[in-house]
Amino acid sequence: MGSVQTIVRKVLRNSLWQVLSLLPKDANKAVCQSFYGRGYSDSPKAIAEELRARGWKVYWTVKGEAEAASLPPGVTPLAVESPRAIYHLCTAGVWVDNCRKWAYTQKRGNTCYVQTWHGFPLKRIEGDAADALPPDYLRAAQKDSRMGDLFLSNSRFLTEIYRRGFWYGGEVLEQGFPRNDLLAQLHPELREKVRRALGLPPEKRLLLYAPTFRKDKGLAAYDMDYARCVRALEQRFGGEWLLLAKLHPNIAEKAAQMNLDPQVVRNASDYPDIQELYLACDALITDYSSVMFDYMVTGKPCFLYVNDLAAYKSDRNFYYDIDKLPFARAENNDQLEAALLEFDPQEQARRTEAFCREFGLVESGTAAVQTVDYLEQRRKKG
Repeated sequence: MGSVQTIVRKVLRNSLWQVLSLLPKDANKAVCQSFYGRGYSDSPKAIAEELRARGWKVYWTVKGEAEAASLPPGVTPLAVESPRAIYHLCTAGVWVDNCRKWAYTQKRGNTCYVQTWHGFPLKRIEGDAADALPPDYLRAAQKDSRMGDLFLSNSRFLTEIYRRGFWYGGEVLEQGFPRNDLLAQLHPELREKVRRALGLPPEKRLLLYAPTFRKDKGLAAYDMDYARCVRALEQRFGGEWLLLAKLHPNIAEKAAQMNLDPQVVRNASDYPDIQELYLACDALITDYSSVMFDYMVTGKPCFLYVNDLAAYKSDRNFYYDIDKLPFARAENNDQLEAALLEFDPQEQARRTEAFCREFGLVESGTAAVQTVDYLEQRRKKG
């Protein structure tokens, strides 16, 4: 019975897309989405804020009540895949998304689709990793690129990947990721917002631990010695330290299984906006995640803990030699302690400058403004 209901729902959903996509478009309406219906976050959030400031009608797709609660006044929630969401997508003048649309999505008329993507890559992605991706995803991705009107890029390197590996030949705005505009300033009010939301002691300095997920979505790779890290941080940088652990959204619900000692490390996996965590924290530990490239904008200390390097690399391989990354790297807890104790800010800054020069990285601090400028110029042309 359940499978029959599922089939009926899919038929009705697909039929709605086919029919409603023929309706006239509202040029002043934008529908935004982040990570398939998660909360108000990432580059779509930054663009939505700029759209709101200019008087656009902004809608946001959400998976549930928790995600809807993250939306500010003036942004209307739409339940993912609901008839109401499909109606507004089909009649919107603008779509903004950081992930691929599914293959049943229909874009007709003069809707402008902005694809922000979600990070500068280390491991191979999309067409460059076709052998590691499901065929249905590849078909949907190719259709998504055909629907796209504007892709956002933070580098010459990523733009080249769009052209080669994303099956995309349209316009690219190479001015940075809108989510990182926030990082151009200190924003002390956001530091305090994070501390209040997570109930953090005001005297503690903070390190963000933000690893990516593994293919098996297990937790075995997350064996960092948190207490040892805290001791090393206090010895090298002074003050009292606390770690914030933010797991990748794909496994965030497993954070409760990690048995975190609240005196040493707090779970921040449910905090919706990682850019605000960057601003609140004084250092970062990650592994292969693109968060390192966003955090690079802050100039703060960053460390890589990669205890499964060979296994992870064998999954999709990397675009470039990991030795090019400008951050101190450790493959076990002994090496991580040494990296923290021996941190050299001048060396990180020198290596960062060389990396940005080689790959053509740019973060203008005005990517959201430039994106909405593009949308409004396009709207004037009709």
